[in-house]
Amino acid sequence: MDAFKAVAKKDRLHSLDILRGFSLLGILLVNMKSFHEPVLYESSFVSSKYWSDRLIEQFINLFAQASFYPLFSFLFGAGTVIFYERAKEKGQSFNRYYSKRLIGLLIIGAIHAAFIWHGDILTNYAIIGFIFMIFLKWSADRLWKWALWILILPNVLMSLLLFFAYAGEPASLSLNESGSQQSIQQSLEVYQTGSFLEVTQQRLTDWAYVNNPANGIFLVLSILPLFMLGASAYKRGWFHQSKVQEWKQAALLSGAAAAVFKGLPYYWEENVLTQHLQLSIGGPALTLCYVSIGLLVLDKWQLKLSPIRATGRGSLSNYLLQSFICTLLFYSYGLGFYGEITELTGLILVVIIYGVQVALSHIWFKRFPFGPVEWLLRKWIYFSFRA
Repeated sequence: MDAFKAVAKKDRLHSLDILRGFSLLGILLVNMKSFHEPVLYESSFVSSKYWSDRLIEQFINLFAQASFYPLFSFLFGAGTVIFYERAKEKGQSFNRYYSKRLIGLLIIGAIHAAFIWHGDILTNYAIIGFIFMIFLKWSADRLWKWALWILILPNVLMSLLLFFAYAGEPASLSLNESGSQQSIQQSLEVYQTGSFLEVTQQRLTDWAYVNNPANGIFLVLSILPLFMLGASAYKRGWFHQSKVQEWKQAALLSGAAAAVFKGLPYYWEENVLTQHLQLSIGGPALTLCYVSIGLLVLDKWQLKLSPIRATGRGSLSNYLLQSFICTLLFYSYGLGFYGEITELTGLILVVIIYGVQVALSHIWFKRFPFGPVEWLLRKWIYFSFRA
């Protein structure tokens, strides 16, 4: 059996790294509002008083919300297939090494959620990754067909229930404009003035608010099918062959679905039903549109985009760095600007932080083969007591 090691630079797929780099921009764009105010407990994604801030919120809501974490998930699924194929090629145990990878992600995610930021996604990826292993040997066609069923069917059923509730009593699906005032006020007080221990307790409260058992099934049904779609796309050759016709068809269909469902709160009204469809169907549809268009552009113009590619190579490190920087900017043990900035200021910070990450990543990967957190994770995965 050949030694099983991390992918060498020359063997990496540039399109995957570029898309990962692009996804980091979208993730920061979406997360910024949650970093600097208690949006977790607000009912609407567009809540600012000033037109300039509302315009920015609407832009993010339409073009980024619920579309970039799915993009991260899609690429995670594709990366898992690469991991599987390399283990098989080397005659090594995929289950052993991949389980170690998921356990490592779980540990990193738990530290991230408890001590840096409540919005961690790594713990979910790790847990759902174990479920995903069941489907990994499926064919590309079987993967995407089942992924669409898992993604669409439960959300259609939920939407029908909400529609009937709306038909019976429209007011029953109205959003509570003020959100949960008690939770909002508590978040403001703790993140603005609390001790590190109090902030940690609030982080865990916020994390549990989203990651409770009742929401667990919905998290699986939203993340798992994106893993499967990413795996299917890789098996179909999307990232290492020219699939222009498939990309065009996917871009057209997913773009049309995104235009319909993403805009529902604006065509109709913003309520529980339209918000659900916007996030659960419109968000992933826009993800597939972004992937398809991105691959078409990269294939046509053969773009290298080295700085963004470098950012994607260190996607795990950069994802965690975004949380570290922003919590130091906004939380009480840092500069304490929580609840104090506008959406315009937040957008400017996104541009600055992401720009710095792109520059630093480009410099870093000229000297080092892996990002710092990626290096630690690989040490854990490939460590062995055997001689």
